Amino acid sequence: NINKKSKNNNNTSIMGNLASWEILYWLPTCLDMSLLLFIYGSCNYEGVSWYLNTQAEVIAKQKDANHKKKDSNDNDKKASKEQSDDPTDVSKQFDLTPEVHAVWELAMAAYNGYACLFPLAVYWSATNPELRPSFCWAMTALMVLKTYMLGNDSADKKLSESKRKEGLKTLFYFYFPTYGGYAILKTFDLIE
Repeated sequence: NINKKSKNNNNTSIMGNLASWEILYWLPTCLDMSLLLFIYGSCNYEGVSWYLNTQAEVIAKQKDANHKKKDSNDNDKKASKEQSDDPTDVSKQFDLTPEVHAVWELAMAAYNGYACLFPLAVYWSATNPELRPSFCWAMTALMVLKTYMLGNDSADKKLSESKRKEGLKTLFYFYFPTYGGYAILKTFDLIE
């Protein structure tokens, strides 16, 4: 009886440890899958107008900076103010030319590839646990590239300061410890 109890406790602690380390894989992976479904769905359903509305603050900031640099004429300033008065009217704020739609289609082609490959990689790594460290290394590399993009000087022109800081905090305090931590722990056999 004593041996059975110690074996059951030992198995429970091993499963508890395994489950606790596996959360480093599952938590960011499930979050990324849900973000993919929501954002990809919104991009496909709502289109370029929806995306531009999500970026309206940054685009308005860029337009104001460009107008200040190019024109010191009062008439041009009045026209830019009139144009940005209604933040919900996309047709007034953004010129949705065929070129904008072509760039959108190109971006969506890349996003379509990600939307196919990411779930496939998740499926493979979920069904073959030995692939999880490789998956986590790949995602960590992607997070390094995102960190570089957010830390780049041009990020101030592309994102508001608060979005940039939030993105960096998410990378440093969530993605690197989870994806990166899992990859390091499993690759160097620090956990079983």
